[in-house]
Amino acid sequence: MESTLRGLTWDHPRGYAPLLGGAPEYEKQHPEIKIRWDRRTLREFGEAPIEQYLDRYDLLIVDHPFVGFAAAQEALVNLAPSISETEKLRFAADSVGPSWESYWYGTGLWALPIDAATQVASYRPDLLLTLSPAVPDTFEGVLELGKKVRKAGKYIVVPACPTDAVSLFFTLSANLGYPIPEERELFVDHSVAAEVLDRLHAIIALAHPRSVGWNPIQTYDFMTSGSDAVYCPYGFGYSNYSRVGNSVRLKFTNAPAAGQRGCAGTMLGGTGVAISKFSTHQSEAIAYVKWLVSPEHQRGTYFREGGQPASLAAWTDSLVNAVADGFFSGTLQTLQTAYLRPRFDGFVRFFEAAGIQINRCLRGEVEDAALIRWLNERYATQRVAARQIA
Repeated sequence: MESTLRGLTWDHPRGYAPLLGGAPEYEKQHPEIKIRWDRRTLREFGEAPIEQYLDRYDLLIVDHPFVGFAAAQEALVNLAPSISETEKLRFAADSVGPSWESYWYGTGLWALPIDAATQVASYRPDLLLTLSPAVPDTFEGVLELGKKVRKAGKYIVVPACPTDAVSLFFTLSANLGYPIPEERELFVDHSVAAEVLDRLHAIIALAHPRSVGWNPIQTYDFMTSGSDAVYCPYGFGYSNYSRVGNSVRLKFTNAPAAGQRGCAGTMLGGTGVAISKFSTHQSEAIAYVKWLVSPEHQRGTYFREGGQPASLAAWTDSLVNAVADGFFSGTLQTLQTAYLRPRFDGFVRFFEAAGIQINRCLRGEVEDAALIRWLNERYATQRVAARQIA
């Protein structure tokens, strides 16, 4: 009897192309299974409640902050009982950075990592090397480069729309040596927040003025469609923009150091593939999910079709790296030392609201001191609510 697995992913070639491209391969191996993937916008992916999709889809591409909600509400299938101890060890060894760890929460495993990313640096080699002999590896070097390129009539650029503004706050806090923990009600010490905001204001002042409205995709599209933007210090990496064959491509490299920890501490991104608790084909979905995240598929069809793997075997594959013009080797250190943000039930709502407020601050609409008070008060309220629900 034929079964159809319906999935929902995000609407970018990196999100949907490898799933659509790999489906015929899986169907050929399993003729009793049909795979159908729909898409939702990047904004919906990051903010829309996943519960509205649970009764329509067997498979959901999610990001790891949703696992707190999944654990509290039992919205997704706990995959832990379906993963053998041998498989767990294999998945853990093949994880890029904390990707595997990020989908464990409470007593459950709520997704398997399929895509890995963190905030890394990128640049136009043809433009940067005419202005600077080296790519900056410190925050101070970024500011020096920013001043130099402005004098040349060009810009550095940094995605700082609300979602990326709050991501920058998390990244700089952790990179400075003060990662924001899940376990306490105080979001951030005033002195740490003040330093983070000072640095963000400094970099925004030198960046292209439209940076505060852009996400990484818009940023990279701008960098590759003209010659005004030279360098981006922090943005979630997209290997699609570095692949051999692009008429204009970006070079990606490790994030610059704001503190004494090198590139360590940039906020983990990426996605996982989860299964709805309402799926009537759970065993078939589990088998398909395991196939999707296998090293063989990740460094093969998944990458060839435009995916950005979560498998360490793919990230260290010489052919994969060559096709992506060094993207994987150039950013692996940053991803291996990435920071895992809080994931408690309710954190996503805080993250969304904080992004709006931090973005307003970068636009000059909210004073730093008022923002810091708001962040700590809102975070404490959300933590208390999460404990009451638990």
